[in-house]
Amino acid sequence: MIFKKIAAGLLAAAIAVTSFTTVSPKTQLKAQAATEKEVRGVWLSIYDYGDSGIGLSTDSASTFRKNADKLITNIKKYHLNTIYMQVRANDDAAWKSKTFTAMKEISPSVSSLAKAGKNTNSASNTLKFDPLQIMTEEAHKNGIQLIAWMNPYRMSTSYFLNPAASSSIKRVTTAVKEVMKYGVDGVVFDDYFYHASEGYWNVVKNKSTLSKDKADKLSKTAKAKNVNKLVKKIYTTVKSADKNATFGISPQGNLTNDESAGADVKTWVSQDGYVDYVMPQIYWTDDYGKNGGTAMFSQRLEQFTASDFDTLGKVKYIALALYRCGNDYTLDHGWINSDTNLAEQYEKLNEAGCTGYSLFSASYIFRGDADDELGALNESIID
Repeated sequence: MIFKKIAAGLLAAAIAVTSFTTVSPKTQLKAQAATEKEVRGVWLSIYDYGDSGIGLSTDSASTFRKNADKLITNIKKYHLNTIYMQVRANDDAAWKSKTFTAMKEISPSVSSLAKAGKNTNSASNTLKFDPLQIMTEEAHKNGIQLIAWMNPYRMSTSYFLNPAASSSIKRVTTAVKEVMKYGVDGVVFDDYFYHASEGYWNVVKNKSTLSKDKADKLSKTAKAKNVNKLVKKIYTTVKSADKNATFGISPQGNLTNDESAGADVKTWVSQDGYVDYVMPQIYWTDDYGKNGGTAMFSQRLEQFTASDFDTLGKVKYIALALYRCGNDYTLDHGWINSDTNLAEQYEKLNEAGCTGYSLFSASYIFRGDADDELGALNESIID
């Protein structure tokens, strides 16, 4: 693997340079990271649970365990070692929570209750088994990391928790504390912050009131300040539960969009106490544009990993678009013109000093469109 070949050289170079001059914090951290175990992950989303190739939407504990084991067996064929399991998507829970209602996507019976407007009891009362417990057990049994993937604020497409409310911080922190009791290897937030299409709610003791704050009139700075309060709180919460567990955020691959939504990536990667890592979703090829030729992946990767931006070397992993492989997009024909996009992106992220990736998402491993891309990626990571 090319990454391993350059790892020792990077570390040796950093040490050698240190003898003569001051090395930047990022250079030192990137050199150290080169000796870490590479993270090769897959996102397991709420839309994957019901996929016929995965079969995790069930009310049977034995079926869930059997299919979880099948999923893990399949991802190990591609040398993946981490599952980012979506456990909180819409202020809900994929575990037997006493606080939150059950995630409908993971249980047919809960889905029926939700359609009837009756999914009002806590997940501990409605789920027939504990999906997070079983998935954590099966992952760890097979040497796979299990990271709990959460959307912090979203309640639905239209409404989100109000990032400005202290009650929102308390509510999200409660969810994280509950999940950390399962012995997960960490928590990751996705890219939804100030994204509600209708409005923001304050929720206290499960009673909701629509916020009078006009989020669309807030400045980028004000939004970032509100979100950062939560981010710092969650970082300390995760570390208090398990000092070895990680907390990361996977923002959009467009920094302008991130800033508009209150995702203060610059602060997260330049100051300690916010995150262990950032994993931007860079879902474009280097043959982007109506007529192709724009190296969009490389350009966005360079933005996130630039030394004057990622000063502490926290952009460790990159989220890659497995779901786009083998499909044609009007503004990104690279996905249909080549079957080595993922392999090439893997090489590029290694050259940029990153130490891993995660593929979005799990169900596409079982679909033929991505076979060639996965095969090429597999070859590139084997010594």
